[in-house]
Amino acid sequence: MSKSCPIFGFAIYLDCQNCNIKACDGIMFNELVIGIDQSYNNTGISISADGVLKKVGSINLSRYKINSEKRSVLSNRLRNIVEKNIKKANNIICVIERIRLRSQGFLNINYIKSIGALNAVIVDVMNSFGIKVYSVDTRCWKAQVIGTSKPKDNNYGVPPEKYPTIEWLINRGFESSILVKLDNTRKSKGTFIDSLGDKFSYNNDAADSAAISMFYFIGDRHKLVEEK
Repeated sequence: MSKSCPIFGFAIYLDCQNCNIKACDGIMFNELVIGIDQSYNNTGISISADGVLKKVGSINLSRYKINSEKRSVLSNRLRNIVEKNIKKANNIICVIERIRLRSQGFLNINYIKSIGALNAVIVDVMNSFGIKVYSVDTRCWKAQVIGTSKPKDNNYGVPPEKYPTIEWLINRGFESSILVKLDNTRKSKGTFIDSLGDKFSYNNDAADSAAISMFYFIGDRHKLVEEK
C-alpha cells in the first residue's frame, strides 16, 4: 500500500516504517485493522490499532428491504470510515469473517451467494484505497482471541455460542459499545431486564467484529486468507 508523502511525493509501507521525519501530520499508528462481521441484518465494524481495540460498532441494515440497497449503504459507510482513518496509520488492513460453506452439515447455496456478494462490496471498497482484505475462520478467531469456541450459558438472552465473545468484550471495558436499550418493543428473545426494569440486549455482531479486528494482532496471521 502506498500513500502520499510531503517529502517524497509518495511512499510505501516500509518507507514510512523507517522514516524518522514523520512530516505527514495525523499519523498516529503503525498498523490499523478494520474488523468486519458481515451480515445483511447488522454488520459489525470495529477498529483496532497497534494491538489495542479502539472502537466497536455496527451498521443496522435491517431497515432496508432490498439486498442491493443494503450493499450500497454498506459501501458508502465503509468509504466514510476509511476516509476518516486513512491518514491515521502507516498501514491499514481489513479482516472479515470467512464464509461458512456448511451449516449443520449442509451446503446453503443462497447464503453463500448472498454473503459472497456482500464480501465483494467490502473487497472493492477496500481495494479502491489500496487496502488488502483478509478472511479468518469463525472457530479460528474465537479460539485464538476469545480463548474458546465453546458455547456458554448466560442470563442475558444471548445465544450461548455468542456469549463468550460478549463476555470477553465486557471484560475489556466495552460494554457500553454493545449494550442496546430497547424502548417500546415486545421483543423478548435475546433480551434481559435490569434491576430498574429496563429492557436491554447485547449487540453480538459488533462484539464479533471487535474480536475479528484483534485477530490480526493476537492470532496466527498464517491463518488469514487474502480475499481478492
